[in-house]
Amino acid sequence: MDKYLTILAGNPRGGEQTWQTLYDKVLTPLHSDLAILTGEKWLDSQSFLKESKYKWILDEPDNWFHYYENNFTGNWKEYFNLGKNTGLYNSGSIHFAIKDIVLKNYLSVLKNYDYIIYTRFDQFYVDTHPSHQGESIWIPKGEDYFGICDRHAVVPSQYVENFFSICSYIDSKASLKSTDKLLNCEVSYKNFLEYSELIQKVQRYERAQFTASLPDDFTNWRVPEYKIYFYGNLMIKYPDEYINSISNIKNKYGSFKSLLKLDVLYLNFIYLNLRKFLGRLKRFIIF
Repeated sequence: MDKYLTILAGNPRGGEQTWQTLYDKVLTPLHSDLAILTGEKWLDSQSFLKESKYKWILDEPDNWFHYYENNFTGNWKEYFNLGKNTGLYNSGSIHFAIKDIVLKNYLSVLKNYDYIIYTRFDQFYVDTHPSHQGESIWIPKGEDYFGICDRHAVVPSQYVENFFSICSYIDSKASLKSTDKLLNCEVSYKNFLEYSELIQKVQRYERAQFTASLPDDFTNWRVPEYKIYFYGNLMIKYPDEYINSISNIKNKYGSFKSLLKLDVLYLNFIYLNLRKFLGRLKRFIIF
């Protein structure tokens, strides 16, 4: 078997600068094949079309709930209605359906690999992705939002059938037994991992990536507000995620080597930390 298959799923956000970090820091060092799963309407001669071994192109529905109507008969709609203000309804419903599409159409391809890296187009990598060993499901630390971060996972192939079956959980009565006050994508993911008994296989590792965006990228939920200065028009979607990723690089290599390695990205890290410090100082002075 080949060792790694990396799947980019969803809308192609982040742009060429972001995708180049995937090629340099994930695909090349891990000798990983690449699959893309996205809608036909998002394609415009992007570099990943040339880089990918598998092109799983969707005729993307205008309303993703039609996918559930055609494939499920349980309580999926009732479940998503519980998360109308958390991103679960309009964003999670799409991400879960895409996982179901992988499960129902491409499982035989996934089984030809030792590990599946399931991730998004908008992940900007600041360090080489670690090489997996063992039978754990690897998920970066942080960005949990009371659940478990659902943006990136490395899954041993023996678990992929279970891992991609989240829609069956959403459609089941078990999903409605949740007592969580906040039902978002991350909480749903955590509850699913517990339900499928995959949670004990999860191992968290230090984050070395952040979610990037271009100003005109389409989004179903969070709109980016923070620009990466002196880095074209690239933006940061979640500032704390950016700070944590660069902090991990700093802890690993030290400040001076991190500055040499990351250059402008490290200077933006200093700037964001300064903004946070001044914000806390201002609140302290006011109160």
